[in-house]
Amino acid sequence: MAGAFHSARDFDISGGTFNVIHGVQNNHFSAPDDVLRFLAGRASGNAAYNAGQRFPPPKCHPGTRVKVLEALSKWIEDDSKSTRVYWLHGPVGVGKSAIAQTLSEKYASTKLAAAFFFSRNDATRNELDSFVATIAYQFCTSDTLRDVVGPLILEAIRSNPRIFDTSVENQFLRLLLEPFSKLTPAQRQQLPNLIVVDGLDECVYIPSQERLLMIIGGAIAFSASFPFIFLICSRPEPTIVDGFDDAGFASNLKRLSISYAYKDIQKYLVEEFARLRKKYRAALQEEDESWPGEGAIWALVRRACGQFIFAATVIKYIDNRDELPQDRLKTILTVQPGGVLDSPYPDLDLLYRQILSMYPNWDRVRPILRLLVTPDFRPYGFTRTNWYLSTPSFRSKSIIAALLKLRVGEVETSLSRLHSMIYIPPQHHKSWDAVHILHASFAEFLLDSTRSGEYHTPVMSLMEYWDLVGALLLREFSSYTRDYPPYCMPRQSFLASFEIWQDKIDGAKTGLMPFALDHWSHYCTRIVGSPSDDLLVALDEFDPYSVLTMLIKRTPGVWSWEMLWNKSLKWAQFLGERAPKKFISRLESFFSGFHIGLAPEPHPRTTLELEKALFGSMLMRGPPKAFLVLPPAMDTSILPENWLVAHIAFDATFRNSGLQYSVNVTRITDRNGKSDKGSAEDDAEKHTVPTTAAVEGSAS
Repeated sequence: MAGAFHSARDFDISGGTFNVIHGVQNNHFSAPDDVLRFLAGRASGNAAYNAGQRFPPPKCHPGTRVKVLEALSKWIEDDSKSTRVYWLHGPVGVGKSAIAQTLSEKYASTKLAAAFFFSRNDATRNELDSFVATIAYQFCTSDTLRDVVGPLILEAIRSNPRIFDTSVENQFLRLLLEPFSKLTPAQRQQLPNLIVVDGLDECVYIPSQERLLMIIGGAIAFSASFPFIFLICSRPEPTIVDGFDDAGFASNLKRLSISYAYKDIQKYLVEEFARLRKKYRAALQEEDESWPGEGAIWALVRRACGQFIFAATVIKYIDNRDELPQDRLKTILTVQPGGVLDSPYPDLDLLYRQILSMYPNWDRVRPILRLLVTPDFRPYGFTRTNWYLSTPSFRSKSIIAALLKLRVGEVETSLSRLHSMIYIPPQHHKSWDAVHILHASFAEFLLDSTRSGEYHTPVMSLMEYWDLVGALLLREFSSYTRDYPPYCMPRQSFLASFEIWQDKIDGAKTGLMPFALDHWSHYCTRIVGSPSDDLLVALDEFDPYSVLTMLIKRTPGVWSWEMLWNKSLKWAQFLGERAPKKFISRLESFFSGFHIGLAPEPHPRTTLELEKALFGSMLMRGPPKAFLVLPPAMDTSILPENWLVAHIAFDATFRNSGLQYSVNVTRITDRNGKSDKGSAEDDAEKHTVPTTAAVEGSAS
């Protein structure tokens, strides 16, 4: 512990151990907003209490869990408390997340400083990696904390941009502990101090659960200047129990077991059925005014076994205009347990099985559910920064449809009867809102073959998922390639087709296309074994010339595209008989050289700027406004008469076990062979630009 707090001020240290890894410190930020954007890229927006991806979040029904909420509210509002951590624990489905959400909303404008809601099925919040960044980002954007501690956090990141490559312990120290040590006691006392951590048991790497508890326990025990209190909600898993026993919380910890709430469930059901009677008065006109009756309600209470999730799922299942509510209730009440008696949650499993049995075409629903229970695995090769900020949700209706080659309407209709267990964004919501499973217990049911039986829905393997996504990203290019101006002639004039294509790619600055441009090769080259037929077809349709044009236009000079594309070529060549021959042929021809046609622009260093756009770092100015990458065999006379042509050549030589490229860019000439007016010193007749990365000549 002392090592982790070395150089921090106003700390009271007395034992313990933290592991600290120091990163290389280089300042790459020009303004505070740049640092905040960098921090946002490392944070998980989905983990916040008001995250759109979690909509609609579970909340306590009015008048339920009154005693628990009163006890926790009293603790939160008691500024003189000595207890700094409250552990709320209980089994699946009893409403822990609903309590955490209710309290987060209640104190959002007063006591709440930050919240982190773990979820095992969301890759942005199922690990510890983004925890500190998420809490720090919420501090920096909080109305009350932003001006006081925000600049201190941002300065800590500015002084060490590699901070997120260090251990979580060091991140916690530098971004959460040390900034608050620089405040006066009076400042700290006026700030909101509640941090809510929900679903700790859903952190998929189990050792990280205890690790986070040790970090929190150490901070509270040894840092007098750290003003925060923690509400931690989870199931009482052995690792978490051990963590609270071993983390040295001592008198700083209170534990509250949330028990089965039969009376609260009864109250919830009575009031919800009253709501349904009003909503479906026409459908229920032949029923008694007391429908469904006290007997039916008590039968459901007994079946719920104290689990709010059962009651909530029943109500959502009945609340559907596709069938009469009394018929749906009868289905639930009359179903027999069958083969799930050995389940730890027999009645909940029985309910899930009954709902799924209503599907006449399970084979159409199952692939969608497989996607929903599969975390959005990302291959190595790119960081959280560049895929959290710009990545669309891979569980949106439109991307689910594209992954499975369905229409969006088919996704909606396939899931329509599962609205009680799956959130499907309404039509008026943003197109990238995610479809997601509402209750962890339903995902657990699907994944456990002993509970779900014929409805067993296993997680996709890494290779299967990366293959599916890789094929989707490659297919994203197809319509742009089809409309690429050089391929549209002579059916359309060059200038007309160029204008249409420019408008089309200008409209693709958000959504899936930017992600596809940057990362298609990461997915493909990580696949070991035999790729699917879909992926092989998509590879054979890949056109490097149109794709490179889009890449330069969107992100000039940032990505080592030539290294990644060459790696993709080597990977494809190692596939043997299954190798995508057209893909290999196109890339081999591409790496032999290509042309770039450019509309003339008055700039003395056009060649140098073009080199930077292709292979260098960020440009002082943007890439040429109008340009096209052309195959080496294409007749450049298709270009307008005043356009210039650059000739790009690659010289490949073997060095050790890798393949090193040097790139020769000839003087840009017009079709008469006349050079552009660059300085001879700055824009030589033939300029060689060696790449800095060697690409391994293998599929690994």
